[in-house]
Amino acid sequence: MTAKEQKFLTLFAEAARCRLPEDEKEFLSAMSGLAAFDVSSALLAWEYFLTTLDGEAAKSPALAAVITDGTERVIAAKSQQRLIKAITDSAVIRAGIYRRSPTAMSRAETAAYAAQVLLSGKSEEGDDIMRCAMKNASGNFGPFMAAVVDRLIVELVRKNPAKPSFPKKLSAQILAFSDKIKGPEKAFIAQRIREL
Repeated sequence: MTAKEQKFLTLFAEAARCRLPEDEKEFLSAMSGLAAFDVSSALLAWEYFLTTLDGEAAKSPALAAVITDGTERVIAAKSQQRLIKAITDSAVIRAGIYRRSPTAMSRAETAAYAAQVLLSGKSEEGDDIMRCAMKNASGNFGPFMAAVVDRLIVELVRKNPAKPSFPKKLSAQILAFSDKIKGPEKAFIAQRIREL
């Protein structure tokens, strides 16, 4: 065993020993140590915890908050670009953030991450984010979609200030999900897309 593997296993064991959600500070400290040691190792451990604790997180918003929101903040503090890449690459992390997180539907960061994935042209991953968001227990899918559309508009204007426009494929994708909204946001989203 190499020194690097030994360090990873020591930090991972610290996180695994924690009783969640009671030992939140110790768990997040261990995950912060993992992220400082190696972001890839921290992401691997995060996927493990999201997978093994998924059933419990579905029943406990406090546990879900620790393993989704808390760990997301730790990873984002170390490398926001690596977090966005992990959201794009890992279905487990997407489901953890957008389906299990009790606060993801109301935070600007998660809407920004979703907008970046949608703008990157990864339509399957973008669809997965939206499907997970629709199943989030908070029930705030409409406001979340409106925030994502606003963020998309900001990014599109930043790319081309003279003539911003929604790509046809992206607008069709957004409109397909906005049809599933039961609230005033449905009309708002369609109007915002047509305005561009």
